[in-house]
This record gives sequence, C-alpha cells and structure tokens, in this order.
Amino acid sequence: MDAVFHVEHQVFNYRVAGVLIQDGHVLIHRSKIETHWSLPGGRVKLGEDARTSLKREMVEELALDVETVNHLCTIENFFTYNGKNIHEVGLYFGLKTHGHLSLYNGEEFTVEEAERLVLKWVPIGDLLAYKLYPEVIKNKLMTGSLESDYVFVNDLQNV
Repeated sequence: MDAVFHVEHQVFNYRVAGVLIQDGHVLIHRSKIETHWSLPGGRVKLGEDARTSLKREMVEELALDVETVNHLCTIENFFTYNGKNIHEVGLYFGLKTHGHLSLYNGEEFTVEEAERLVLKWVPIGDLLAYKLYPEVIKNKLMTGSLESDYVFVNDLQNV
C-alpha cells in the first residue's frame, strides 16, 4: 500500500525520486497525458524505506537497476493538482547505474515496463526550457547546488 492518503479535497503523498546524471544530461520523465516533467521515482510503500522504494520504482518504471549514492534533498511541497491541495514530502537521491545508458540522441523515448511514461535525457543547461516539477529541484540541478538540504515550498495561499 502506497504512503498516500486522501481527506476531502486534500492529499498527502510521500514520494521518492532519483537524480540520474550521465554525460551532462539528467533523466526526466512525464506521463503521456501531462505536459510537465519530473524526476523518475514514485510513491513509497508503507513499511518500505525510501532507498528500497526508489530501487523498486526504477526497476518497475525503467527496468533499471540503480544504486542510491547519496541523499540530495528533502522537499516538503504544497501545491494544487487536479483541483486538490497536495502536501507532498519528496526525498531526492543521487543515483548511479552499472554500465553506460543510451542517451537516445536527445529524443523522447518509452520503455516497455512503463508505456504510460515518456522519458528524456536533457542537458542540464537546457532544463530552463522544461516545465520540471518541483521547480526547486530544477533550480538546484541548474546551479549545481545538490548538497543535502531541506526545502519548504508553499504554493497554496491558505496553508
């Protein structure tokens, strides 16, 4: 069971995501029905630690065996999505893989394990052109300030 709960028009979500950088490119993904991007990852399951969740999500979504290198930041984020107020706690980890991954010539691509997702390797310097959420992680990637950090973001007016 995912660590998410709904109360009326509000949702609490515990998410984990990975920062995978190769040859100056970062891997991002989005749902085929969305226009915004995020870092690959997903919800933590109850009773599962964040690093294990991230490894599981990367296998499920990308068929990719990864190793978490370090905790980069924790982002507590309040925002609205599909008419609901979301309170999300996201843990972001640096990742490494064994071997070299294809950059797919900068094109969007899908993997069989998660056909609902579109993935793309993006040069870090080009991230400004992408609607990557949460925005604070985009800024951290672009400035190279990926030290372990806690970030609070409140895009809601009444929280």
